[in-house]
Amino acid sequence: MWQDYVIAAVSLLFGLILLPQLVDCIKGKTSLNLYTASLTTIGLIILSATFFTLQFWTSFLADVLSGVIWFLLFIFSLKNKKKEKIMKI
Repeated sequence: MWQDYVIAAVSLLFGLILLPQLVDCIKGKTSLNLYTASLTTIGLIILSATFFTLQFWTSFLADVLSGVIWFLLFIFSLKNKKKEKIMKI
C-alpha cells in the first residue's frame, strides 16, 4: 500500500532530523524536556504496534527507529539533567 511508504518516509525524516539534537545530548551540551521525550517515545511505540498489526512493515520499522532515537534523547537528557543538578549543589 502506498500509504505505508508515505507514513514511513515522514516518520523516518522526523527521526533523522533529530540526530543533531541526539549528538548534542550525548555530548552533554543540552537536554530535552523529559515529559516531551518520554511521552513521544511511548506514542511512537504505540504507533509502531499499530502499524505492525496493520502489516505496514515499512512504517513499523521507521517508527521503531524514531522511537529508539526519542528514547535515547530521553536517557541522555535525564543523565544531563542529573549532572546539572549535581553541579548546582
